[in-house]
Amino acid sequence: MPGRREALRLAPVPSPASEEAVIAPVHRRVFLRAAALTGGTLAFPTAADAATHNAVAVDPALVLRERLHELLLGTTATTVRTPPVGVDRLARLATAARDRFAASDYLALAEQLPALVDAAEATAASRPDPAAARALATAYALTCRALIKLEVSGLEWVAADRAQRAAREGEDPLLLAEARRLIASAVRRTGDHDRAQALTLAAADDLAATTRPGHLVMLSSLYCSASYAAARAGHRADAVDLLAQGAETVDRLGEDPRRPGALANLVSHRVSAAHLLGDAGTALAHANSLPLSAFPTAERRGRVLVDAASAYMMWGKPDMAYRTLLTAERFAPGEVRTRTAVRELVSDLLASSRRAAMPGLDGLAARVHAVA
Repeated sequence: MPGRREALRLAPVPSPASEEAVIAPVHRRVFLRAAALTGGTLAFPTAADAATHNAVAVDPALVLRERLHELLLGTTATTVRTPPVGVDRLARLATAARDRFAASDYLALAEQLPALVDAAEATAASRPDPAAARALATAYALTCRALIKLEVSGLEWVAADRAQRAAREGEDPLLLAEARRLIASAVRRTGDHDRAQALTLAAADDLAATTRPGHLVMLSSLYCSASYAAARAGHRADAVDLLAQGAETVDRLGEDPRRPGALANLVSHRVSAAHLLGDAGTALAHANSLPLSAFPTAERRGRVLVDAASAYMMWGKPDMAYRTLLTAERFAPGEVRTRTAVRELVSDLLASSRRAAMPGLDGLAARVHAVA
């Protein structure tokens, strides 16, 4: 694996919108909420100033954590009851929340998820409706996935359990499989990697005989998640075998249009597993096996780039780790500025003896709220 800057063969995708763009109203509400959380006052003369100031002054992880904790624990008193809404409206709200997660726009997601949960809960309470339950399962699954980006809080369990209960009521096997995967992820974050692997494979067993493309995509995702748990536990043979099963499942998709996305997810997990098993060169080889444009969302691009940066750090190339993080920030700023893993990596970069080779590192550290 060459050590030059161009070694990471992640082909460019169209540039994301400039940070100088006008801030959406939902973000302005988040700024005000963040000011209350931090005890500061946020007054922005221009939209450009707001965007620049936001990158440092507003900690998206703090905002997201506070809003999701309020959502799950009911710590914010309110006298306003959310009325039931039509199932079509719920479906649109769920789609909008999924889109925000895919875009790594966690500030907007922090506003949208509570509204979606409140509407779905009110609708489900007013009349039994599988569609309302499915929207609720989607909301709680996204809540759990967002919490997994942050430090362990224990509330991942709560969100995953609620997602599973709603998915059962919604009679949707894919939502149920995803909820079971998230419960296993919550278990894994407690350090019980073997149980997490077993729970994930139990969910996979229920889909193993499927031939439906959507089910095959989920089955491959389950094998990938199980491999991640195995790699976390240091079980190399299990991790490799489970990734092979994931690859076989992707191949079963044939020419289905969902195959490229499933393949990108597989490659992302190959990168993660190799890094966890201490194989930095192998992790980077996997990162080079697909162009960045093959990863269909900002969240997935950011995730694979952060893992690649971690592999460079493991390989003793902090300058390459830094450059890869800058690329990740360009395409998925919300991912980089929110994830705990990025903050820990940037803190390690700040302690590196090669800081001189990383101009602008202090600025990155400020934007991701890392400490030396």
